[in-house]
Amino acid sequence: MSVLEDQFLVFIINEEEENFDEIDLLDAPIYTALDTFFIFIIVDPKEKEIWIWQGEKASIRKKFIATQKAPEIRDEYGVDFKIAAIDEGNEPPEFKKLIGLSPSN
Repeated sequence: MSVLEDQFLVFIINEEEENFDEIDLLDAPIYTALDTFFIFIIVDPKEKEIWIWQGEKASIRKKFIATQKAPEIRDEYGVDFKIAAIDEGNEPPEFKKLIGLSPSN
């Protein structure tokens, strides 16, 4: 794997180029970057999961691009990673923990 074991990667959709761009959060919690008008992909190498977080006001076109491009990101970091799409407001507890919205266990 080309990333550190505990290093999360965060990508934001680039609608113009129909792709995702990696963003650097500068040690801020992931939730601080999430925006209701965008779609983000969060790669969790520790749990081998790729989360597609879809903002409530993200366009259908952005959702389509995310669906098409997420497997490419998965293939780059680990073909055995599971991909899960979640909508803003319906985040499962494990995702909230990952992005810094609930306390660690």
